[in-house]
Amino acid sequence: MLKKVLQRFFSLVGVTTVMVIDSEGRVIEEVGSDAMGSGKGQLAAVVSFLMAESGVMAIHLGQKSLSMVFVEFYDRCIISVPLKEDYFLVFLTRPDANVGKIQYELKKNQAQLLSLL
Repeated sequence: MLKKVLQRFFSLVGVTTVMVIDSEGRVIEEVGSDAMGSGKGQLAAVVSFLMAESGVMAIHLGQKSLSMVFVEFYDRCIISVPLKEDYFLVFLTRPDANVGKIQYELKKNQAQLLSLL
């Protein structure tokens, strides 16, 4: 069922991979076509660390929570969103992906995502 929800995000223009990872950097579920192969595990571990450090930075800035981390490279972007404690939703996208549309779909599907974790 989780895979079915992730498929909705994958169908958005520019989204190449969608993953749910845990705070230990393990991939819980994924849908995608991004040709990373075995590198997805390494990416999940790095994103997990990035989210933890970004959360600490948010606290230092007086923010109660972190809503999204966006990292842009030349030919791809990584969007990481905390779902609930110890789980993150990670999008790998092309630069032409519509981040606003991703956020909109996330708001529409967040309750169902949370119920599946």
